[in-house]
Amino acid sequence: MDSDKKIQRNILLFTCIGHAMTHVYIHLFTAIQPEIRSSFDGLGAEELTSLASISLVLFGVGAIPAGWLSDRYGEKPLLVAFFLLSAGGGVVTGFASDTWQLAAGFALIGLGTSIYHPVGLSLISKGISRPAKAMGINGLFGSLGTALSPLAARQLTQWTGDWRWAFIGLAVPMVVLAFLLGYSNTGGKRTIDAADEENRAPGGGRSIVGLLLTAMLFGGIYYSLIITMLPDRLAAGAGNSTLLGGIVGEGYLPFMVFFIGGLGQVAAGHWMENREGRGLYVIILAGTVPLIYLSGMLDGVRLLIGASAMAFFMFAVQPVENTLLARYTAPGMRGRIYGLKFILTFGAGMGSGTALSGWISEGSGLKTVFTVAACFAAASLLMAALARALKPRGKNPGGGEVDTAGKKET
Repeated sequence: MDSDKKIQRNILLFTCIGHAMTHVYIHLFTAIQPEIRSSFDGLGAEELTSLASISLVLFGVGAIPAGWLSDRYGEKPLLVAFFLLSAGGGVVTGFASDTWQLAAGFALIGLGTSIYHPVGLSLISKGISRPAKAMGINGLFGSLGTALSPLAARQLTQWTGDWRWAFIGLAVPMVVLAFLLGYSNTGGKRTIDAADEENRAPGGGRSIVGLLLTAMLFGGIYYSLIITMLPDRLAAGAGNSTLLGGIVGEGYLPFMVFFIGGLGQVAAGHWMENREGRGLYVIILAGTVPLIYLSGMLDGVRLLIGASAMAFFMFAVQPVENTLLARYTAPGMRGRIYGLKFILTFGAGMGSGTALSGWISEGSGLKTVFTVAACFAAASLLMAALARALKPRGKNPGGGEVDTAGKKET
């Protein structure tokens, strides 16, 4: 029993740190875009976000093979590869002297970080006894990574006088973590090669999963639109505030907003433990839509309050989504299903959203980015509501662990 608890602690420790570092690296460029552009002649905002979108497309595309490999060989070797490949991408980006080298660095970061989500979430769903709460805690660390990313980027750039050290310096702890994980016990391979025929989801379960994945695709688009431009939106909206103006340029406002978003993940993980979850998913998305729109319209302290509330709801959907997929899919398919989710959300969703954000902001302004993001959030809400309306067939509709008889409807 003590050994099992130690294994669960190891799983939670490395997946949480890995989740944080994933979001630190994938969003690192957002807060230092002017500094990066100044190092490359003729590189504008739209061109840079297009280059950065390479990492986000590969962030999604790499999730499918990562999930398949984790189902076949186990999660630990893939997580070690995640730390090392992401670190390599950071070094290449930091030493880039031409735009094609910058693109290559972003590509390596995208491939490396693509490994984490399908592998880490699969390990949590199968290796921890209370996975919904664990996913909420894990989500908090992801939000902390997103929050720390602009802060780390700004501070490392200011301390060293060069944006390049933001990418190079963060590669060091990634390499250290890879070696520590290699010598830690995470319980060995916890998957089977493929789901048994009897565990495959019947029609009702497949339809629910399909609608949930569609909602998550729209979620990836609005998430990327917001994350890419939120530091600039906060700077523009709060820069003239007497109370907030002095800290706008330091990266603290995005940190505060994303930290509150992480608290939303912990709360949602707690709420999800005793609920079936689809109704809760609809409720959280219904709160997200108007808050995204308001975050594009408000200024000053009201913007900070609105953006913080938006982040609470926007990040709260993530442990709900991940737990729903675990409950509606068979264990042997878990890595591949998470891989499919992240190729949709991060590959198609975030890749297009990042490129779209630069185009919209240059053509129509930052506020319009948030209006468009609210429209995509409304589309996600519609898909979630349709999934909520379906009735699953049987006690375990997807071969997973859901038992709707013992859980609240929401």
